[in-house]
Amino acid sequence: MKMRKFGKTELNVSMLGFGTAELGFQQVSQKECNTLLNQVIDTGINVIDTAACYQDAEIKIGCAIADRRKEYFLFSKCGHQVAPDDPPEWSSEIIVHSAQRSLKLLQTDHLDVLFLHSCSREVLFNDEVIQSIEKCRQMGFTRYIGYSGDGDDIILALEMGVFDCIETSVNICDQQVIGSGLVKAKDRDYGVIAKRPIANACWRNRNEIGEFYHSYATPYRKRLDQMGISPQSLGYSGSWVDLALRFTIFQPGVHTAIVGSRNINHVKENIESVELGPLPEEITKNLRETWLKNDNGTWKGQN
Repeated sequence: MKMRKFGKTELNVSMLGFGTAELGFQQVSQKECNTLLNQVIDTGINVIDTAACYQDAEIKIGCAIADRRKEYFLFSKCGHQVAPDDPPEWSSEIIVHSAQRSLKLLQTDHLDVLFLHSCSREVLFNDEVIQSIEKCRQMGFTRYIGYSGDGDDIILALEMGVFDCIETSVNICDQQVIGSGLVKAKDRDYGVIAKRPIANACWRNRNEIGEFYHSYATPYRKRLDQMGISPQSLGYSGSWVDLALRFTIFQPGVHTAIVGSRNINHVKENIESVELGPLPEEITKNLRETWLKNDNGTWKGQN
């Protein structure tokens, strides 16, 4: 698995990372997580992306791979209430509280990146919240801090000069950030994580996607239908996943793309897709032009 320097940080991240929301929200057993997460690391993937609000995902990660902590970078997110006795959501108190809990559950002494997780613009400009996440870095709870979000708020986060990296939606159906945020992030040497790089597999039907992804896939499916594209219409001989991953991960400014799965064979297939390199220039150009032509100004990134 090829690596990329993660912006201005000291991290060299694998071009493909592993997302763990599914492990929590789909109640994957600890036994299955143990096998899967160890297999993921064995492939050379070194980015594990999670969040305090992914139900028990952090617990499962800690139990499964804490003994291999030096082999991967650990990204988590904070800000949301996940327990009845938590401090108020998006308060300065919950940021530190959440970071300390994440360290305990993940069985580690530090995170590599701690993100504010899709907060409102009001929260983004709350000095106490920003001071609190900076405090987490100063206290050694995390090496770097970032903002996870979409739309115009990504631009604001980049311009604040506070964060080291961003996590944002980038895919064939969600290209808003390509002509704006990614350019600014690259110019300022920010690390960039692309979330939803395969657009929640919106080309599949509801039964194939499953209920977990359906709510996110539905608006993407509508966009895809309006765009009227398919691998065949683009003259592409590969699969939808090939097309989507290669489009996303080779956008200028993107360092790693996060994809979750319960099937290690799918993970390996994703790696093979990335190793094919960038799409032919004409196909990437067609995808960009088609999206721009069909976006009526309402196609915003999904938090």
